[in-house]
Amino acid sequence: MIDRCEVCLQNACMPSISVRNVPDATRDALAAKAAQAGQSLQEYLLARLIELGNSREISAVLADMRAIRKGWSKPITRAQVLEAIDEGRREADEKWDRLWG
Repeated sequence: MIDRCEVCLQNACMPSISVRNVPDATRDALAAKAAQAGQSLQEYLLARLIELGNSREISAVLADMRAIRKGWSKPITRAQVLEAIDEGRREADEKWDRLWG
């Protein structure tokens, strides 16, 4: 259920979500996790909901990867992948040396 305030007095017109029939054990486990994180249950659940809302489904990620692959003119070889990894490591090492060497 989503409620929106009529006159923008409560939570600056942010929607509210109510979840009914939460088992006691689930509520207690969530409250313990919130306490461990130094948050109220409200803060903890809001943070988890934001994470959930911002996450992408694996099917969407895979679809993006397939679309990118279709743009390649030829398959990438194992040797090219390993070379790209090595190059990235060399660049990281050089950056580290510049910063701390």
